[in-house]
Amino acid sequence: MSVINSLKEYFETLHNYWNSSYGTLPQVPFDELINPMLYQGEPDEEEYVSWLPKLKETNEDFKAIESDIGLCLHSSIKEYFNSYWFLELQGFFHSKLIHLEPVEPGKDLRNFFVNQKTYEENQGKQLKNIHIGFISPDDLALVINNETGEVLQENFETGELTVIAESLEMLISELRMSK
Repeated sequence: MSVINSLKEYFETLHNYWNSSYGTLPQVPFDELINPMLYQGEPDEEEYVSWLPKLKETNEDFKAIESDIGLCLHSSIKEYFNSYWFLELQGFFHSKLIHLEPVEPGKDLRNFFVNQKTYEENQGKQLKNIHIGFISPDDLALVINNETGEVLQENFETGELTVIAESLEMLISELRMSK
């Protein structure tokens, strides 16, 4: 399975879950700074708005990004950011609540990766793992090993890394809407 197929299945499950549980499309807090192309309708009285993912029609220029950070990114990372536009991707992976980085229209991916490189260098490290999300409520980072494609949880305080999934595709395909 590919990242794009895992995302497609996830978004179908998300849509069905929201429709059967709440009778709506998926909803997120309204943010006027986000490009509204994914919003469906207007915010409700609680400032939530429905949204739908959209298949990306053009690919990001990862050659330029890779040149800027001096690192060839793992294919799963590039596929993740080149598959869909979406505002939220979260779910339970075993007992862990996973939040993955949204791919929002207008998001500056170059800065996203350059900031990670700068952060690692400021810590005296080399960029090896790409931060792609976090685990709640444990406050652990979710990173992808750029060489192997494995998904790891990282404890910021101790620096300990633990593999939680063999691949990004596997992680996404096993996300569940509820415990």
